[in-house]
Amino acid sequence: MGVSYFFVITQPFLNCHSFCEVITMRTLTAYNEDNFRQIEQYKGISVVRFSAPWCPPCQASEEMFSQFADRLDRDIQVGKVNVDQAPVLTTKYEIWGLPSVLIFHEGQLVKRIPGVKPASVYAQAIADIKKGSNALLTWNLLMLNRVPDRRHPECGLNE
Repeated sequence: MGVSYFFVITQPFLNCHSFCEVITMRTLTAYNEDNFRQIEQYKGISVVRFSAPWCPPCQASEEMFSQFADRLDRDIQVGKVNVDQAPVLTTKYEIWGLPSVLIFHEGQLVKRIPGVKPASVYAQAIADIKKGSNALLTWNLLMLNRVPDRRHPECGLNE
């Protein structure tokens, strides 16, 4: 993961060493079929946002998600997947709505958060995982691994 440095001038520009503060911003790793195994093999928590450049809600919430990612502990992997560039991952993880945030623990998908949500929703999900809420994790795994019924209610054909 890369780190970008930005300088914020907090006082008139006289002596940069005493009046500037350095803010580090986490660069979100772009995942695709070639490197997503890093998430699936990571021994910790990973947060991955699935989005697309043509999706207005994705674009409107991108900055909020980036700010959320900046505040996460450095031992949490954070990244993004462009669904147009990773159709296999999009299908594998059943991404039906954008944006969608998937949270992995020990390489297993444990939480799916579809749609635009406030950062507090993501933070609470991570806090629950860190607490070791085994009942919650078990329930989420059961619900995520069930086979959804994707038949159209009127004609019975698959969507």
